[in-house]
Amino acid sequence: MLLIRMLTFALLFFSATAWAATPAAPVSAKQIFNRWLTAYNAGNANALQTVLSTAGIDHTAQRYLDIRETFGPFEVLTTTVDTPDTVASIVRGTSSDRGVLITVAIDPANRPRLKTLQLEGVAIPDAFKPARLELPALIAQSRARLDTLAAQDKLSGSFLLAQDGKVLMAWHGGRADREQGIAVDSTTTFRLASLNKMFTAVAILQLAEAGKLTLDDRIAQHLKHYPNLAVATGVTIRQLLNHTSGLGEIFDEAFEARKASLKTLADYWPFYGAAAPAFKPGTQDQYSNYGYILLGSIIEAASGQSYDAYVEQHIFAPAGMTSTGAAPEATLVPGRAVPYTLSDGQWVRETKSLPLRGTSAGGGYSTAQDLLRFAEALRSGRLIPAAALDAATLPQNTKGWYGYGFMVSGEGEQRQYGHEGGAPGANAALVALPSNGYVVIGLSNVDPDAMENVVNFVGNRLPLSQRGLSASPAAPAMTRPAALSRTR
Repeated sequence: MLLIRMLTFALLFFSATAWAATPAAPVSAKQIFNRWLTAYNAGNANALQTVLSTAGIDHTAQRYLDIRETFGPFEVLTTTVDTPDTVASIVRGTSSDRGVLITVAIDPANRPRLKTLQLEGVAIPDAFKPARLELPALIAQSRARLDTLAAQDKLSGSFLLAQDGKVLMAWHGGRADREQGIAVDSTTTFRLASLNKMFTAVAILQLAEAGKLTLDDRIAQHLKHYPNLAVATGVTIRQLLNHTSGLGEIFDEAFEARKASLKTLADYWPFYGAAAPAFKPGTQDQYSNYGYILLGSIIEAASGQSYDAYVEQHIFAPAGMTSTGAAPEATLVPGRAVPYTLSDGQWVRETKSLPLRGTSAGGGYSTAQDLLRFAEALRSGRLIPAAALDAATLPQNTKGWYGYGFMVSGEGEQRQYGHEGGAPGANAALVALPSNGYVVIGLSNVDPDAMENVVNFVGNRLPLSQRGLSASPAAPAMTRPAALSRTR
């Protein structure tokens, strides 16, 4: 899966603004691109800031150094546009296997200032995709990567690779609780961040199968007292599912101060419901945690149950997921790993970014084995019919990177679906390759992105065969891989 996840910057789309300064001697877009890339790859904050300032980009160098932490230095694969005023190159993050399209465009009226410096996820061209490996070699390399990351204190967590429900490789490393010296093992539960969105989407599709809603219903048809009438009558369930609603974020600057009052899904409405959509619903993509809060509210209205009760009865129980839940953070959950975030080079216990409890947008917890049970329950048709799963796991938004609750990519044998999530002290990823029955799962209780990079590494190199090739229509290659779109 092309897991270029959304850190918290949703699309990593940066439009440059020109500064009112005296233009320097004209230079080409390619020269500016090369200067930016050299400073970025070196991790040199001063040099990077000089490039940004000279080019009139009102961003800090740290913004791009944070990206470098995620993707690593960039290797240029191919240039798609090369004119004096515009350069567009596809690069690959050397530590993440992820593709990024970088576009640099000069403002002709204000040389050498830029009008655009844009980074967005893109599929790696076929000619540059990594070679598939035989399973023994891939498992050995994967285990070595995980062991090295754990030895360097860059990772703690659980990793699982399975085919047709059979575990091919399981790895557990690091500490679930550093203060108590408790090691991670197969029973350790980890925060899922945005992986909960898969459960929410499956619940919506179940209710659609039961005739209790349709995907083209408006919010107002189920949330009778929703405070924003324009949104309630203008946004559909389908648009909430595929991130084309135009609704926004819940993890804003005020979240920490108000989270104690966010005890139910409806408690989010007064704080986040007033905002108008960022665009006409259905016309663009924008990852929306608030949209999935509303989906949870719709599940409650349509089913007559709380969100937690519904997913427990209709998803977790049928799948055999006995270690999955969304109990409040203040509740002692045996085996739940302590979240740690990096501060001044040290791992410290994370509390500020955690929600009061898990929600329909994210924040629950599970084990790698339970997530495998979920993936197998989906594959076997125990949760939703095959046709509904096909629809959910094929491109359903404008840029083709998201279905209904699932990040999607690839076509034919390389078709993948799943989800990933990350926040301070949490990193989770699940990737399924349906044509070969593979499932790759990684969970961690430290900051992104080490675990999901390993999941991405494995997913890109699994050996493929023609057996059981999915009969569903092939998904187009993703133009915006999943990883520019993950939050909690």
